Amino acid sequence: MKVVVYLRVSSEQQSERQLSIPAQRAALESYASERGWQIVDEYLDEAKSAKSDDRPDFLRMIDAAKKPYREFQVILVHKFDRFSRSSADHTIYKALLKKLGISVISASEPTETDTPHGMLLEGMLEVISEFYNVNLKHETLKGMKENAIQGFHCGGRAPFGYRLVRTGRKVNYELGPDEEVKVIKQIFRMAAEGMGGKKIARILNEQGIPTGRKWLPSTILSILNNEAYLGNRVWNKKMEMGSRNRPQSEWIVSENSHPAIIENDLWIRAQSQLSLRKKNLSI
Repeated sequence: MKVVVYLRVSSEQQSERQLSIPAQRAALESYASERGWQIVDEYLDEAKSAKSDDRPDFLRMIDAAKKPYREFQVILVHKFDRFSRSSADHTIYKALLKKLGISVISASEPTETDTPHGMLLEGMLEVISEFYNVNLKHETLKGMKENAIQGFHCGGRAPFGYRLVRTGRKVNYELGPDEEVKVIKQIFRMAAEGMGGKKIARILNEQGIPTGRKWLPSTILSILNNEAYLGNRVWNKKMEMGSRNRPQSEWIVSENSHPAIIENDLWIRAQSQLSLRKKNLSI
């Protein structure tokens, strides 16, 4: 029998030896060899989550399965959660492949899918995998929330003017180069004098600071609305999708979590002028 193997590892699992790509490959090659099966192709997605089907080689494998003159009859995986962690995706793609005469077989979770007991066991494995995925997301968010309450960094790049610094297992902000710090102060001073994002961006671009950077009005406004420059850390402000803000009651604000670049008085004056400009534009 001719088979293809599908290998996947997510970024948080790359260091786990039992799920590493070489370990999965060795297990699948051994499984196929014991049964006299011929591996005709390999599909590999590294640092890709199985929460969705947005995986290049996974989709390439599905496309290959749809071809009328395909070479393989089986997709071999190390565990079913390598194929998918979403029970919906798992069911949809398994049904599609079954219609095409292709089976998905796990080398470490053998099930007789043609029997009622086998179908029940495979379904249980899918549900357990999805529970693990949802629970992992919940635990991750819980950890990030606690991290934010303590005033530490929860992922992403540091704002312009800061650099990330690690202390033990925690990450925080430290002041960046003097040139960047001076630019931030200049931006807030110009805003406090009544200048808008377009004018501030134009002036900075004319001055050519810092070298090689192109300022956009949207970038300026983003800086002027970022409380990080007061030394405060704000987490959970944005919706997961899009740029809309959550209700302020859901924000987690940790004051004085890192060195401030501007003083509170300058922040208030800049915000006052920004609000005035918005009011005038809406009239």
